[in-house]
Amino acid sequence: MRTVLIVEDDFDTLHPLAELLRLKGYSVSTATEAQQGLTVARHHPPDLIITDIALPGPSGLHFIGQVRRDRQLRSTPIIVISGCGPMILVEAEAAGANCCLEKPINIDLFWSAIDQIFGGAIEAEAPKETDLREDHGRALAGEIDSLVETLRHCATKNEREEVLKRLKERIRKLQERNTNCA
Repeated sequence: MRTVLIVEDDFDTLHPLAELLRLKGYSVSTATEAQQGLTVARHHPPDLIITDIALPGPSGLHFIGQVRRDRQLRSTPIIVISGCGPMILVEAEAAGANCCLEKPINIDLFWSAIDQIFGGAIEAEAPKETDLREDHGRALAGEIDSLVETLRHCATKNEREEVLKRLKERIRKLQERNTNCA
């Protein structure tokens, strides 16, 4: 199973992103600031790092530089997801990011970037027989994907809060389902 480290201080981005990756079969670890992210990466080297630029303490640019200077981590692919604007994304690429995406996240571009990083597919698991629980889980995952995409297009704060509320509810429901099935 491939591992992804997400370094993001915004819960409304971090939690749905982590859950979406888990639903796609990735092992996910998280950090909310650059130094914590570096510590996590050194103890459990990820196959991919996803980071924001605007973080508390040292910035994501600083974090990327630290990763690129670290002998153990320097070849780890890095995807930047940031709302800081195009000039900062150019700086992130110059610092060593493999791919930069703007917030709000376009989910299709996000999956495309991951496919490019990993060469088109995650590690295949042995095929399993489908049962009702898996179908329900896929339906919930589809709803979560759809809500993340809807979140991108919210025009008002109230609309965004309502979509986030529904998104958190679906994620909790999926987590409960996964706990009950384990």
